[in-house]
Amino acid sequence: MKGVRVVLVALALSAAWPTTQAAETLFVSQWLPKSNSIYAAVDDWQKAVTEATDGNVRFNVLPQPVASPADHYNAIRDGLADVGVAVAGYTPGRFPLTKLVEMPANTHTAEASSAAFYRLVKRTPVMQAEFKDVKILALFVHGPGQVFNTRKPIKSMDDLRSLKYRVGGGVVSDVAQVLGVNASQKPATESYELIANGVVDGAWLPMESLETYNLMGLIKYVTAFQGGLYSSAMMVVMNKARWKDLSDEDKQSIQALSGVPFSRDLGRRLDERDTRAREHAVEAGIQVDPAPRSLVQEVGQRSTALLDNWRTLARDKGIQDPDAVIQRYRKDLEQ
Repeated sequence: MKGVRVVLVALALSAAWPTTQAAETLFVSQWLPKSNSIYAAVDDWQKAVTEATDGNVRFNVLPQPVASPADHYNAIRDGLADVGVAVAGYTPGRFPLTKLVEMPANTHTAEASSAAFYRLVKRTPVMQAEFKDVKILALFVHGPGQVFNTRKPIKSMDDLRSLKYRVGGGVVSDVAQVLGVNASQKPATESYELIANGVVDGAWLPMESLETYNLMGLIKYVTAFQGGLYSSAMMVVMNKARWKDLSDEDKQSIQALSGVPFSRDLGRRLDERDTRAREHAVEAGIQVDPAPRSLVQEVGQRSTALLDNWRTLARDKGIQDPDAVIQRYRKDLEQ
């Protein structure tokens, strides 16, 4: 009996004595340069999470990315890293419904568009299903996509078609196709090399890319489209199994710092970098011109088919009223 009492006392003491939760270390794969606003926003988010969880969740940024930019969604899904940034258009066919947020003249500020993007997906189950293999931490877009080149000002559709460009995936590639432009689909990180070596004459990118990818010394002309010639849907995602490993308390802390607030912060920082880069471009002697109205109108007319294609796809995927989804998304943008 004495032995039994000793065991019972030990168990009682064990139950009463506070235990320290083992810290979780999440491994982050970053393919973007540290000069990029997205890198900085993710880094600040990591610090906020560690503080909010009292150090229970920590992050280790790997010295090298675990995969190419195009393979980062798969890498996070498969557990090669726990957290990472992915670009929807780099994996053709996987996120077809996200193309709605990439359409021409859709993005006046990345901040508003990013918050609206996250809300759009969260209230649309069919769109959520495109991300079913990962935990979404943030959904965002970059600022208005513009036309950079080394050769001449772009005044007409003929001027636009006379040059060769680097473009990303998703709607930007579709826009290039419907406009009849000679474009090569490559990650943004390859822009400098492609332009410097004369493989392409320019690139379609947001203004901040002039500094992020060291293009200031190469680009001579920027044609700026109000609302953007396109935008790109991006995401910060987490491996689903690692998310499940976390305690409920830590999940709550992370979720409070993710979603709309994290998406909005990513967009806001990209807007700020766009503004600074435009100022620096002008100071550096780069000619920045608004796209002529006639060119904007022709782009708009030729791009109408892209939104019609999205409506058809949405119906095929089970969205009964695609126009209602579009209108709600645009309402969010205005707000």
